[in-house]
Amino acid sequence: MNVPYALTLLITLLLAAAWLAARAKKRGMKTAPVFTGVLFGAALACILAKLLYVLLLSSKVWPRYGWASLIRLDAAEFSVIGGALGMVLGMVLAAKVYHVQTARMLSLFAPAGALMLAGVRIAEFFLGMQGAGAYVENEAFARLPFAISNEWGEWFWAIFLLEALAALAVAAVFALRKKEDGIASLRFERTVYYLCVPQIICESLRALGMRWGFVRIEQVLCGVIIEGLLIYGCLQANANSGFWKRFWPPIAALGCVGVIVGCEFGLDKTPLPDLFWYCVMLAALVGYGVLEHVVTARRWREKLSNAES
Repeated sequence: MNVPYALTLLITLLLAAAWLAARAKKRGMKTAPVFTGVLFGAALACILAKLLYVLLLSSKVWPRYGWASLIRLDAAEFSVIGGALGMVLGMVLAAKVYHVQTARMLSLFAPAGALMLAGVRIAEFFLGMQGAGAYVENEAFARLPFAISNEWGEWFWAIFLLEALAALAVAAVFALRKKEDGIASLRFERTVYYLCVPQIICESLRALGMRWGFVRIEQVLCGVIIEGLLIYGCLQANANSGFWKRFWPPIAALGCVGVIVGCEFGLDKTPLPDLFWYCVMLAALVGYGVLEHVVTARRWREKLSNAES
């Protein structure tokens, strides 16, 4: 086991649990459900992170390790999204045990969950090149926090720190915002959404990761989560409108998917500079943000309209 990696995860878990408990007390909630949720979540995160990794890469790991693939403790052989799912399920289970509204528990947990994810990314510093990107050619950036070096003194972009920074930004934004309290689970939905959006480009920047050939698995999973949240948001509003008027945002999001797929193809198969393709990909991610704001604004308008009627 990689002890520094494990200790970093533990410290992050404890800090996030303390912050979560403080947020709960501030909102008049008991802390027992919170701590129970963290315990349940930590256990389920380990289990689901491993299971999802083995399931998605079964054709690669099963012939090599067999049943032993389920108990290998190599930190690179766990799915971050599987771990996040485990934490969420742990909070849901604790909410059920203590008869707390699930939406309330998840919205309370969301910023702390983003902090946990940031800690997971920071811990990748102890995994060598696992969280690194391309070789750094400009010597001005051949240092932390921009890059990380290998055993031969070569420097590669520290993508894991970019991911950590994105997660910390999401944690801060949705911890400070008050408006999301007006709609049950909205803080949780938006936190998850904006954790997934930057992860799409970060997964592309990573040199290593879970793959089916050239397909980056966790990039695909982020896209699926984004699409699912847009559809869910549309289902919560405009029930009496036509299909196209109600569901055009997730349909338009499929166009963003097409752009991202095209960018991945362009990065691999065309002579155009990578910077061009990443700028196009970034534009698609901005499109995701616009579509989410459209759906959320729709829900706020409907809530306000219902309150006035």
